[in-house]
Amino acid sequence: MASRFHRLPLRGLTVFEAAARHGRFTAAAGELLMTQAGVSQHISQLEADLGVELFVRRRRGVELTTAGAAFLATVEQGLKTLSDGVASARRQAGRKTLSILTDYGFAAWWLMPRLAALGELLPGVEVQIATTQAGIDTTDADFDVAIMFGGGDWSAFHTTPLFPEEVYPVCSPSYLAGRATPMKAADIARLRLLHLRGPSRDRWFTWNDWFAAYGANADLGAQELAFDNFQLVLQAALLGQGVCIGWAPLIDDLVAAGGLVRLTAEPLRSTRGYHLVEHVNQPYAANVATLKAWLLDHRANAGVAIKPTPSRRRRSPFEQRPTASAGVI
Repeated sequence: MASRFHRLPLRGLTVFEAAARHGRFTAAAGELLMTQAGVSQHISQLEADLGVELFVRRRRGVELTTAGAAFLATVEQGLKTLSDGVASARRQAGRKTLSILTDYGFAAWWLMPRLAALGELLPGVEVQIATTQAGIDTTDADFDVAIMFGGGDWSAFHTTPLFPEEVYPVCSPSYLAGRATPMKAADIARLRLLHLRGPSRDRWFTWNDWFAAYGANADLGAQELAFDNFQLVLQAALLGQGVCIGWAPLIDDLVAAGGLVRLTAEPLRSTRGYHLVEHVNQPYAANVATLKAWLLDHRANAGVAIKPTPSRRRRSPFEQRPTASAGVI
């Protein structure tokens, strides 16, 4: 008797789950390293196979239909079962692995450039990187260690602070075009501002937060571009499209290499930041201990000082060191 499993559209199911979680085909495509058209094609094929419409397409995203919402619960449960089974099989095979869970920005702009150095510390170990923009809400999440952004209040896990949230306005040298730094908030307000938008934007600083902290007013909307993920925001800044809010340590390498310039001497800070997140009840593996020591060493050496540029007129650099209250972010 032929197996029925070969007819399961597994790729379509993973694309459907990502699209449903993000509410946007574009965001799902970024996570899955696909094009938006590819995501749309998989969803259309899956809908044709099932004979039901899974999404209502809107101008600014997609919304699950009643049938889609019911189907999502089944898909999530099935994919989790498969993921757990694969992870278990890999462990039983005796492979040396270290799975790290983090967000897209940290993985792309901080961790990826340092993977070769980490590999030298962990010879023979396969480092697996998984990314998410969601929080950790279950103690059985499939990772050995996570590097997550937040307030450190993951009660079911052990957390160690790594990099506090510090943000600076940054732009490319070409967009700076000879302007002197540090700059006043009022001068920055006259530049083109690059915005990070998204359904969870209250989790991070916005330009409104930044100007409010410096007691300045900005005509937000006069000149602006908006993006739904930090990778696109940074890419726009690197291409000279305007000024964005940059998070340390994600921008530190770009600043040190000269790709970006910090426009203020002092950062805007909060009580949030990146934390090392570990399971409480798992045996403390040597690989995790090595990674933790490596990260703490980077924490101790973090920070890139702003390099002042000459000015043709007298100016007053920032004298305050604003710290955001917990309610700002």
